[in-house]
Formats: sequence, C-alpha cells, structure tokens
Amino acid sequence: MTIYLIRHGESEHNVDYTLMEHIHDSAHNLTELGHKQAKAAAEFLKSKVSDKTVLYSSPYNRTMQTAEAIRSVLPENVPFYQNPLLREWELGNLLNINNRTPELKREYKAAGKFYYRYPNGESMADVYLRAAMFYSTALQRIEQQQRYEDVLLVTHSAFIHAFLTFIMQYPIDNENKQKPFENACVIAINEIDGDYQHDKIFVPKVNVTN
Repeated sequence: MTIYLIRHGESEHNVDYTLMEHIHDSAHNLTELGHKQAKAAAEFLKSKVSDKTVLYSSPYNRTMQTAEAIRSVLPENVPFYQNPLLREWELGNLLNINNRTPELKREYKAAGKFYYRYPNGESMADVYLRAAMFYSTALQRIEQQQRYEDVLLVTHSAFIHAFLTFIMQYPIDNENKQKPFENACVIAINEIDGDYQHDKIFVPKVNVTN
C-alpha cells in the first residue's frame, strides 16, 4: 500500500495572511493559481495510482477543492471521504499573529513550538495525536483489509509534518527544522522491508498565465 500526502493548492490566506483575522481558516478558498496547482497534481496522480484507490480530504474549503480536482480524474468507483482529523493546525478561531500579548509570547517561549497550545486552538502535539489517531482508525484498517493499493490524503502542511514525524518515528524537534511544504506537492510513503520510507515526488510548476 502506498500513502500519498497531498497539500492543498495555493489558498487566499497564503497570499494575504491578514484574512485570518476575520475569516475562519476552514472557509478560505483556492486562488486561481491554487486551482491550476490542484489540476496539475491531479494529472500527475492519475498516472500513478491504481483502480484500487481511496481518497480522503480535510473538510476545509481549500482541501476539498483540491480533492475534487483529483477526484475528477480518478475512476468513478474510487471512494471519497471527508475526515476532520486531517484538518489544519488550529491556531485559534481567528488569528492575528501580530497582536499577541507579552504574556502569550512568554508562554510560547517557555513551552516551545511543539507543546505550545494556542488560545482556542491546538499545539503541534495535538496535531501529532490526530495523525496517530487517523493512522490507527483508518489506515491500519485499510492495511488489514487489503482492499486498496493506494491511499490519497489531501491535507495541510502542518498535518503532513506531524504525520511524517509520527510514522517515521522522528524526534519531535525534527518538526521545528522543516519548512512548509509547497502547495499541491505530493509525498509518497511506502513500506520497504518493514520500514516506512517517504519521498516528495511532485511539485507543480505552473503559474496563472499557463
């Protein structure tokens, strides 16, 4: 079984982060470029996956739009599910990163990026637990049943980091050294001789004019 982690295409708040201050993270849509990136990822995956494929997506607008682009090129019998465990790292209901109080800044410095829990949001440790829960409740069952050869997960950069940290058994400080994954990139995970290996196999090379 091959697991494909796909980040959503470029979204509105990737272009203008201040939108996070008054629009909930789940409601941000893909930009024109984001739609083209999603289509490019879909065309790439079309030739990679088998008929025995299942597609999961975070329920956020930008991931669902990316997943719909992928679904449109797959066989009609491929199951497609939303799963909120795949959602983005929640940094609060609305986020103004420039309006943190001195007290919150002290808490962040004391706890560190992995353990700091944002007000009304999550810590990266919480995202890690969601990744572990998705693996144990969905992926292990798929492995045991052997119904699918390919599993597509359309999700977010922070979740991808958390999932890789979990499944590869990286030390938790490894997450701090990672840069965000590119929009609509594809990471493939395979089990070889009992160990998981992963590789970034696709990054879209598109722009709004092509």
